[in-house]
Amino acid sequence: MTVKASHWAKQQERGNRFFLTLTRVIVKYCPLWLIRLITFWVVVYFWATSKKMRGYICQYQQYLHRTFPYVKLPKWAVFRQFLAFGESITDCFSVWQRKIRYTDLMIDDPDNLYAEMEQKNQRGQLLICSHFGNVEICRALVNQGHHRHFKLNILVHSRHAEEFNRALIQAGADDLCLIQVENLDAAKMLELQQCIERGEWIALAGDRIPVKGHKTLPVNFLGKEAEFPQGAWLLASLLKIPINTVFCVKKCGQYHLILRKFHCNLTGAGKLRQQRIATSMQDYADLLAQQCVQNPLMWFNFYDFWAKKTNSYQS
Repeated sequence: MTVKASHWAKQQERGNRFFLTLTRVIVKYCPLWLIRLITFWVVVYFWATSKKMRGYICQYQQYLHRTFPYVKLPKWAVFRQFLAFGESITDCFSVWQRKIRYTDLMIDDPDNLYAEMEQKNQRGQLLICSHFGNVEICRALVNQGHHRHFKLNILVHSRHAEEFNRALIQAGADDLCLIQVENLDAAKMLELQQCIERGEWIALAGDRIPVKGHKTLPVNFLGKEAEFPQGAWLLASLLKIPINTVFCVKKCGQYHLILRKFHCNLTGAGKLRQQRIATSMQDYADLLAQQCVQNPLMWFNFYDFWAKKTNSYQS
C-alpha cells in the first residue's frame, strides 16, 4: 500500500536556488532590521502564491483549536505561521555564519543526555526530531566543536532538499553527515549498525512518512487519524538502542534546546512488538501535540498531513 500523490515528497521545493542564495547573502551582509524587513516581504510573496499550503496550515490550526480549545491563535495566524517559518530559515543561515552562538542557546536537559553524548566507547543512541521549531540550530551548534566526542548522523530524504543543503554549505556549514534513506534495507541497516557501534548517534524525523510510504501506522494526532512513520521505532528495535526526543524552539528571540529520554518498551516479537511500537508512536504523537499547544505557530508541515492512503502512488 502506498500514499497518494499529495505525499510531501511530490511537492517541489519552494525555496529555489535564487531565493536561498539571496537569503544567504542577506543574512551575511545586512543588519538585523533589514533582514527582518526583507524576510517579511519574501514571506508575503510565498504566502500569497501558495494557496494549497495556506489551506494545509489552516487545516492544522483548526484541528489544533478543536482538540485544545484553550489554545489562542493570533490574528492572521496562517500568515504568522508562514512568517515564523521564514524567520527559521534565516536563522538556519545565521547559525552557520556564527551569528547565533552556543552561548545563545538555553539548555533544557533534565535527563542529562549531554553527559551521555560525551561518553567515549559507548554505543550510540537515537534522536527523534520533527518539523517543529528549528533543529538546524542545535545541529549546527553541536557541530561547531562544542562536543568533541559526539557525532550525529542525520537520516534524510535529501534529494528533496538539495538546494537548501547546498546553500547551507555555501553559508559555512560543516560536514552535515547526511545519510540518504528511502527504506531500511539490509545494506542500510548494516551501515547504521556500524555507526552505532562506533558511538555515533542517529537522528531522524518522526513526522515525515517515507518516500515509498509503506512503513507507517495510523495514530491520533490533534483529534484526527494521521499516518506516522515507523522508521525510528523499527530502527531502535532492530539495533536495540535507546530513543530520545529533541525540540528546538525560539522564545522571545532565544532558542531553547529541549532534550528528553523517551521511555518505551519495544522488546518482544511479532504482534507484541508491533503493539508496543504502535503504543510508543501514539505517545510520540501526543508529545508533538503538546509542543504544538505550547507553540502553535512552530509546526512547519506545508502539505496534507492527514491525507488518507490509497493504492496508487505515482512516481
